[in-house]
Amino acid sequence: MQFLLRVLAEHRLYRILFTFLVFVFVTSCSVTKHVPYGMYLLNKVEVKSKSKEVKSDEILSYVKQKPNKRILGFRFHLRLYSLSNPQKSGWLSRGLRQIGEDPVLFDSLVVKESSRNIKLFLQSKGYYNSVVKDSIRYHGKKVDVFYTVEPRSPYHIRKIGYYIEDTTIRNLVLRDSVNRIFNRNDLFDIDLLQNERERIEILLKEKGFYSFDKNYITFTADTNLQGNYVDLNLIIKNPAKPNPKGKPVPLKFKRYKIRRVYIYPNYDPFKFDTFIENSQLDTISNNECYFVYHDKPGIKLSVIQSFNLIRPDSVFSLSRVNRTRQNLSQIRLFKFVNIEFREVDVFNKKDSLKVIFLDDSIDVDEDFGYLDCYIQLVPHTLQSYQVELVGTNTTGSLGAEGTLNYQHKNLLNGAELFDVKLRGLVETVQQNLNLHNTLEIGGSMSLKTPKFIGPYSSKVRVDKYAPNTQFTAFYSFQRRPEYTRMITGLQYGYIWKSSQFSTHTLNPVELNAITIKEISSDFQEQIDSTFLKYSYISQIVTVSSYSWVYSNQNPKKLSNYNYLRFNFELSGNILSAISKLTGRSKNSNGSYEFFNTEFSQFARTEVNYTFHQIVDENNSFAYRFYIGLGYPYGNSRALPFEKRFFSGGANGIRAWQARSLGPGSYYQELERFPNRTADIKLEANFEYRYRLVWKLEGALFVDVGNIWSWPGLDERQGATFKWDKFYEQIAIGSGLGIRMNLGFFIIRTDFGYKIFDPAINPNEPYNPWVGFNQPLKINKFVFNFGIGYPF
Repeated sequence: MQFLLRVLAEHRLYRILFTFLVFVFVTSCSVTKHVPYGMYLLNKVEVKSKSKEVKSDEILSYVKQKPNKRILGFRFHLRLYSLSNPQKSGWLSRGLRQIGEDPVLFDSLVVKESSRNIKLFLQSKGYYNSVVKDSIRYHGKKVDVFYTVEPRSPYHIRKIGYYIEDTTIRNLVLRDSVNRIFNRNDLFDIDLLQNERERIEILLKEKGFYSFDKNYITFTADTNLQGNYVDLNLIIKNPAKPNPKGKPVPLKFKRYKIRRVYIYPNYDPFKFDTFIENSQLDTISNNECYFVYHDKPGIKLSVIQSFNLIRPDSVFSLSRVNRTRQNLSQIRLFKFVNIEFREVDVFNKKDSLKVIFLDDSIDVDEDFGYLDCYIQLVPHTLQSYQVELVGTNTTGSLGAEGTLNYQHKNLLNGAELFDVKLRGLVETVQQNLNLHNTLEIGGSMSLKTPKFIGPYSSKVRVDKYAPNTQFTAFYSFQRRPEYTRMITGLQYGYIWKSSQFSTHTLNPVELNAITIKEISSDFQEQIDSTFLKYSYISQIVTVSSYSWVYSNQNPKKLSNYNYLRFNFELSGNILSAISKLTGRSKNSNGSYEFFNTEFSQFARTEVNYTFHQIVDENNSFAYRFYIGLGYPYGNSRALPFEKRFFSGGANGIRAWQARSLGPGSYYQELERFPNRTADIKLEANFEYRYRLVWKLEGALFVDVGNIWSWPGLDERQGATFKWDKFYEQIAIGSGLGIRMNLGFFIIRTDFGYKIFDPAINPNEPYNPWVGFNQPLKINKFVFNFGIGYPF
């Protein structure tokens, strides 16, 4: 906090903010200002558990009354509310009350209710002999509440029995008991019993029991045993239906098959009834399914059918229903996907059991019930245009970027997504008191089709993996003070999902042509004496890559989640093999050429892992670890510029501008063109995020990391990676951020400050802890602007 106050005191504007913050801190005693006479502010709630198995944090969620929320231990919102005058309705007092938080008034009755809640919770976890004590401490107009929990010995499960009337269900449940949630000697935990009910419900619905519900499953427990043991029985009774005399008659659980499947490819919920009344609907049969539509279906029916796993005469399966819904939603052609089922009656004939359709028939099994399936697809608008003009701040360079994006979601009538993007960027770069303009113009064109195109395409299950094949062409012209270049590329690849959380991308072919049109004499002089000159040459880059992304984030639920991305690339091996087999000669640089242009050869991989820990709706922590490795070999002496790693900037070590950190402990006093890159990158980030007021959020962060070159590839002092030195060259930066969360995107500003700078200046005594050894000034902060969270 002293660090922050010193910063605010540097400038007149900051002194005003400093005075305001001091005023808020001084009025800390006024948090009870709006507490009525005879009442108390709930100051603190503390839970202490005497058992390591029962966590205090878990018990705290069952306390009904909690104090005002805190940010860094400071009740910011309550103090804002305390600054208001409830007798006034002016904009200031009204605004303070709206963005602030009124005091939580202590209620002794709620304390007793909370103790009962905690005791019930402990009983649900098997601790039936638990003791919960509460105590209250008054000080002034504040109250602290303490809960002491003594769980004592819990109950465990001794035996597990099954009493299931339906023999079919009994056999299914018993065969699957190996996947049971609980087992013998486990805690007698009610949550485990509930989870087992849900598991059995899913199991039976997967086996055709469409109408089965977990409420049919009950448990009985015999607790009259010695040693805190329970004999548990799982019971499933058949449903009953009253007869004409009102007496219940037991019925068997029905398994269901699908009778008919109706698919509405252009369903309009507002006009559907009108279409029926005016007989404007057409119905055709396609692979045993009926397509019902108005005018034209708008898409090839075979595309929808390829993603549909629900087939007539098949046994009802919950996973097939969910997978069908997911498949149809992923192709982005439909705004809503709704799947409904209706039970239907079938009739018997004397000689055989038949149900007659419009133009076909299926055998009817009297042991099954039958369902009609209705798949309603509400289409998106097929074509869209988007124009954006935004201000940019890239590594301190201000500018403007304009984009034009056109999309067609059904170009060839097969749910193909055609995407065209045009982009222009102009920025002003300051270098040694001189201003230079940078220009980037480019665009891309891609076509993504929801099927696998390539060898063995007939063996790829579209309905299971929902693959997409994507073709992309792109072009970029870049003019910077140090160089002018053009990049032209083609890419062909696949995207598919192997599970709900895993997405795979395979690009077997990616071809890039990099043409260096011009390099400034100053920049050429700077890199000529280093291996970096091989990164700024015209070259052909062929890449085959694979990436895997795992994310278990649930946007509908506030919970912890993980994100993991792995990427691997290989380049130039095929061209190198062709060159050797055909006996091509090497150029003066010792490299093979195609079309008078060298090609790159390298291997590159990266792993990016983040963990988001949600404390509550106002506080969360984010952790990130990143490692990247690239190695040039064969035809290359350095990685291409685009494939090299850099650090710093809005999404890296935020106390350094982008491309200004490292490699290792390398120091350069004056850089006209800060563009530090290397072959190895290690980064770790920690960020505490908290809500302030309205849509504003705050953050405190610590970033560590650096980049290095491989030994033997870089002659710069301290730039290479060494196992006995690299940990001494880890840069450390810290700072604070302000974000505006607008829902659809987040505007972010971060202020980073160097704590540990590993760069060694040979002209000065080595003292890397710059954060503690230099005067604290505003101009020492590095400002970063970004869109979205940094990770």
